[in-house]
Amino acid sequence: MNIYYVYAYLRSSNNTPYYIGKGKDKRAFSKQHSVSVPKDISKIVFLETNLTEIGACALERRYIRWYGRKDLNNGILLNRTDGGDGTPGKHGIKRPDFSNYNKTRKHPFQNKSRPDHSSKMTGSGNPNYGKKTSSEKSAKISESLKLYHLKKKLSSIDSTLTAPANHDKC
Repeated sequence: MNIYYVYAYLRSSNNTPYYIGKGKDKRAFSKQHSVSVPKDISKIVFLETNLTEIGACALERRYIRWYGRKDLNNGILLNRTDGGDGTPGKHGIKRPDFSNYNKTRKHPFQNKSRPDHSSKMTGSGNPNYGKKTSSEKSAKISESLKLYHLKKKLSSIDSTLTAPANHDKC
């Protein structure tokens, strides 16, 4: 399926890219990156859209090679890998395999009853139980929640509105 895209984060100062990525859905707007996502969504540019996963991986690698990586002293990007799905860690270094460790490690509550945190934090067990919130604090919380929901609504707007038109591939 052609659901993938390649995107770039642009610097505010000179509109040069500082990060190239591959994604689908809302990945370009996700804060789960090793670099900061631009606050101004006009600084998130979709370089290629309507791609297969393999095509997106190849183009991501090509763009990263083209602009170069700062950590390798050969470019302007803050990317920590050469790009593409399954890139083995930072610049070709294989990441350690923790799958065996996770299978054999002891869990802190193994063979014990897990404390019921939820029941301890209800009613008088809650440190805020019986405390009143000032009207000033309530107003700040209200404004914060309104801003949060506005940002959430904006991020849910279809990314095709900010994406350039697709070009047919050769």
